[in-house]
This record gives sequence, C-alpha cells and structure tokens, in this order.
Amino acid sequence: MLAPSRLLLSALVPLSLILSLLLPLTSTALASELMANPFIGSWQLASGKYLDDKYEWQDYKNLNLTAIKVISFSHFSFTTMKEIEQADGKKRQEFWAAGSGRYEFTDSQYIEYPQLNSFGVTPGESFVFEYQMKGQQLHTKRIEQGVLKEVEVWQRLD
Repeated sequence: MLAPSRLLLSALVPLSLILSLLLPLTSTALASELMANPFIGSWQLASGKYLDDKYEWQDYKNLNLTAIKVISFSHFSFTTMKEIEQADGKKRQEFWAAGSGRYEFTDSQYIEYPQLNSFGVTPGESFVFEYQMKGQQLHTKRIEQGVLKEVEVWQRLD
C-alpha cells in the first residue's frame, strides 16, 4: 500500500498534467473569442457627456461620475457612482445609476437591452450606440432621432 503522501502525490501529478494540457486550449479559445467579440472584459469610464432634457450637455467629469462596466459573452452590467463633497470637506461616493441586461453588436453598432436598471427603461427597450475600438479604448456615441444624445470613452481594465 502507498503511503498517504505518495498516494496524494500520485494523484496530483496526473491532475497537473491534465491542467497543463487544458490551460493552453482555454487561453487559445478565450483569445479567439475576444477577437470575435472585442467587448468582453471590464471597462472603466474614461470620459463622457450626455444631452439632458433641457438640451444642455452634461460632462461626466464635471458631475464627478465614475463607472465600471463588465461585459460577458452575452450580457453587460454597469454601476455609476458620483463623488460628493460633504460639509466637513470629506468626499464620499453616492449611487448614480446602474443597469444590466443582454447586448448584441455588429461591425458598427453595440446595442444594449437593459433588463434591470435604475433609470426607468422598460425591459425590451434598447440603446443603440455607434462604436469604434481604438487600442484599449471603446468609443461610443448614441444618436436618437437624428440627435446626438451621449458620447462615452471606456478604458479596458482587463
């Protein structure tokens, strides 16, 4: 009978061999999927602005907004926070908006279908963005009824 430590070692060696064979396949498959779908990953809002209901541009930097968006093979999720300066001079983060749902894309459009959101969009509605990938940045713009409504730049985190 094998000693417990030798038994464990004999089980670990084949396991490590199997993992070493699978990992390159997994990373190759992932690299292939990323080439087919460049949106997959985590993104941080670098800059942006939107046209408010008074048709005035609101710059995200002036609003002290920060956001992270995570995009999988079929779904997206984002959370946006606003930095608030308190009376004592300390800063704190305050919730601004969040949304999640499925998405689709073409060669020129990225389309989000929010299912859960904090800004009153009915499930089934969509946001259509024109996009460009520039290195590690995702540049988007949303046009509704011929009017530019939103422009964002997202920096890839991973």
